Amino acid sequence: MKSAVAITGELDDLEKATEELCSGIRKKLQFERSAVGILCCDADVAVDELGRRLHERLGIEIVGLTTMAIMERYTGYNNMGIILTVLTGDDVAFSVGDTGEINKDNYVQRIREAYADASSRLAENVAEDPKLILMFSPYIPDLTSDRGMMEVHAMSGGVPIFGGIATDHYDLQYQKTFHNGVSYDGGYVFLLISGNIRPIFAICHSFDGKVERKSKITKSSDNQIERVDDLTFTEYLATMMPCPKTDEVVALYFQSTPFLVELPDYDPSEPPVVRALCSLDQETGKGGFIAQMPEGSTLSVAMLQRNNLLESCTASLDQILAGMAKAGDYTYTMVFVSSCNARHLLLADLKARESEILVEKLTGLNPELNAMGFYGFGELCPTGKDAANKALNRYHNMSFTVCAF
Repeated sequence: MKSAVAITGELDDLEKATEELCSGIRKKLQFERSAVGILCCDADVAVDELGRRLHERLGIEIVGLTTMAIMERYTGYNNMGIILTVLTGDDVAFSVGDTGEINKDNYVQRIREAYADASSRLAENVAEDPKLILMFSPYIPDLTSDRGMMEVHAMSGGVPIFGGIATDHYDLQYQKTFHNGVSYDGGYVFLLISGNIRPIFAICHSFDGKVERKSKITKSSDNQIERVDDLTFTEYLATMMPCPKTDEVVALYFQSTPFLVELPDYDPSEPPVVRALCSLDQETGKGGFIAQMPEGSTLSVAMLQRNNLLESCTASLDQILAGMAKAGDYTYTMVFVSSCNARHLLLADLKARESEILVEKLTGLNPELNAMGFYGFGELCPTGKDAANKALNRYHNMSFTVCAF
């Protein structure tokens, strides 16, 4: 597989943006039997129109999402740009799954139909199952962000899933996923990749002041924790830190307070997932999170500093580079990063530093190795494999996740 990346800072003149992106790709890459485009851009862009233009001009499927900022191997950080990556090869095959607009009542059926359709079209090209799924997910307030990933995981039988949740500049009103000339407020788009591909993944955490006392979630419903050990969630939280006396969304209050979760099927060899607290109900004592918080999970709390963010970014990239060095006769073409909006916010005046570390780490490597990344409202990345050698696909918050393929 080969890849090429093009970037433009033109957000308004879509004809100019299309020309800059297409010419940038064509100068670097000759399309082979299979090709697909991955687009990430600012939420102010008319992504349906841009996707349509790119699809028509390049003659390939275009998938992606909106983001707060982008990163790239050579140019680093850009908070108001558009990045297009094209993957192509004679020894790989791509197939796109597209649910259309969904809601909490029909998402299971729509995801299953979209996956079955994408899988059948892949089977027409190659007699292999997918080896990697890139997933571009919507933010839907009344549907936890891990639900779609879990359905695709079940449908695929445990194929590794990597990606993230579309976002905007923290308004959480304008984010989109898209496929060619159609954009969605609440629709899943995913890319199945099969053939000669060996994906590897990294997610590392670094925390100061970790609360070592681990507690058990004893009562919960979906993303709502009711009781931890023998306490209500708010009582549990009050044993460690002051709690805001409000029933409103409190996500910003807890930006630097990640909750570490060992899920019921947690494997000691994998890192725990990180969850972000979004709401507190003072009357019932419940705490609401972005993703499901199942009963039987182990919960602890950490304090997050800016140096922790940069340490985890460095560690994740080091882990990926170490994995790539063991590739033997396989050549990696792409490093794909999914980082968290919360990290972007906490880094403040150092918000470009993750991109700078990416540039530094890849300096001196094969110039045809490309890298792109985006910031989202949650990250999708495996943390290892289960006893059946299937991916432990997880949804994360506040994490810097990396996939190389």
